[in-house]
Amino acid sequence: MTRPLNLIVLFAALMMLVGPARADKAEQALPPQAIGNSTMLAVYIDLTQLDAEMIEQIGETIMGLADNPALEDQGLALPLGDPQQFVDMLTLLRGSLLQAGCEKLAMTLEMPGDESWSPQMTMLAKANDNFDAASVTALLRSLGEGEVEAEVEALGNGWQNLSMTSKLGEPITLDLPKPDAAAFDAFNKQLTKQDKPIFAVAFRMQDEMRKMIDMFGEAAKDAEPGEGAEVDMMAGMLMGMFKPISKLDTIGLSFSQVEDNEMLVDAQMTFQDAVSAQQFANVYNTVMLFAPVALAQAAQAGEIENMPDAATINQFFMSLQMKVADESLTLRLDQAFFDLAKKLTPLFENLEEGAGDFDL
Repeated sequence: MTRPLNLIVLFAALMMLVGPARADKAEQALPPQAIGNSTMLAVYIDLTQLDAEMIEQIGETIMGLADNPALEDQGLALPLGDPQQFVDMLTLLRGSLLQAGCEKLAMTLEMPGDESWSPQMTMLAKANDNFDAASVTALLRSLGEGEVEAEVEALGNGWQNLSMTSKLGEPITLDLPKPDAAAFDAFNKQLTKQDKPIFAVAFRMQDEMRKMIDMFGEAAKDAEPGEGAEVDMMAGMLMGMFKPISKLDTIGLSFSQVEDNEMLVDAQMTFQDAVSAQQFANVYNTVMLFAPVALAQAAQAGEIENMPDAATINQFFMSLQMKVADESLTLRLDQAFFDLAKKLTPLFENLEEGAGDFDL
């Protein structure tokens, strides 16, 4: 598979996994005490809607991100830890927390240090009137196989901070950060885009990441052209994303269930200013417009077998186009999109088979 085609299909595959919504005014997803300026990631799970099948699906998605050969061959595999351990922990937590009167579970992470991609996290639960603090404390201790101490601290509005330390007093979970109103508003905006999400996650860009992105952008400018018009054009478009992406503020992703148990995925990217949002949208949507052409050329060259029909390909990439709303870009993926994605399975199989040729 040609290099620009690999880039397009990989980008589309990733967008499926980072796969806007409604209710401008929604209740707080997390307590303000949980979000500080250094908070990088926040995860929200509705335990009352989550079931065993969904947990397995989450685990499969995580495993796919961690083990994707196209990413791994380029040294880009995501360091997500042991996915099965995460699934087992979530399964145990769900059943036990529901029994103890907890309906929601949330976790926040800060930017990890240079020496580790396993950052500490805060863990919170939202309780109902049947909340049993003693049972939750016993559960946390059992997670540490008797080697941890645990405490439950009420934060208001039903939210409880679940903290753990080792027997030697070393922190296992993070202390709650110094609250930051701007950071809280940014996270809350992303996590409340759906009325009743089953699972929602929000990421906020940290200054350390902006510096790395700027460095990559400068390095990309020095790359030597001359690999062909298609490659140069694709590389140029992707380089055009570096400048606006360094102005990214937050990314939000949420999953909810609609009629007939169909899954709805809402995503939103919010930038620091409307100009950067528009710049990123221009490049991104151009890539989505260019993708069907590149796929058609690859099919004519015999690089893709069992090529789906042109209408399916066009509909698929058109559904990945993002809409601009001031400083935000929005994307909604419904069952119609996932039906299209199934028809394009051969493209993603080709991506994995051609991973050895994938070269950024």
